[in-house]
Amino acid sequence: MSMEDREKRNFLMELTTDAQSLMYQGKKKEALECYDKILAKYPDDITVIYGKGMIYFEFDDLKEAIVCFNKAIEINPEDIDSLYAKGAILSSLGKNDEAIELFDTVIKHDTKFVIAWLAKGYALLNIEKSEEALQCFVEIEKLGRKEVALSGKGHALRKLNELEKATKSYQEAIKIDPYDPEALFGLGMIAYKNENLKSATKFLYRSVIQDDDNLEAWEILAEIYKKTNDVEKEKAALTKISELKEK
Repeated sequence: MSMEDREKRNFLMELTTDAQSLMYQGKKKEALECYDKILAKYPDDITVIYGKGMIYFEFDDLKEAIVCFNKAIEINPEDIDSLYAKGAILSSLGKNDEAIELFDTVIKHDTKFVIAWLAKGYALLNIEKSEEALQCFVEIEKLGRKEVALSGKGHALRKLNELEKATKSYQEAIKIDPYDPEALFGLGMIAYKNENLKSATKFLYRSVIQDDDNLEAWEILAEIYKKTNDVEKEKAALTKISELKEK
């Protein structure tokens, strides 16, 4: 390694370490300033541009995060980290078709990028393409990461009305992580469909304890509380639903 490369490495390491520390302290402005110092000297360093985008992402400034990821992709159209990150944001904003295109690009360049397969699977579920989503989760299993795919696979099977297989997949996920909110939600939805309100309430409530922003889970809980004449809990669930819809 040349002296110049060593100096660059040390310069980057010091400032990026500082930026991460500041981020964990909730100091967005100061963390971004660290990246700006690096970019003033190395404006086309994709890793640094991506890092800056992730700072914006951590503080939920998604618009600016995408600006950074776009810049990195413009410099290198095959920068899979930025392609994936942009896709993840677009999917969270409901732009699933655009997100899937980006995930496909990532997978084209790295067929073993498990997280991209997972994100694509969930994006496909969001647009009701359950069969295609199932294939993504199966691909993850082939890559030796079955534990990552179990809940998503359960969702795909549930939406395809293969409830027995879906239940088995969710139960396997619960064995690995008893607090898996996706698996708990799935089991709750199956119990609700089977009109087992007691079991549905148990699983769905455990799910929202872990994932307080699951709107669909709260909506089903509100329906259950209404059916069982639990006025206070129905009122609390409806309040939560209103809060989530205002976000």
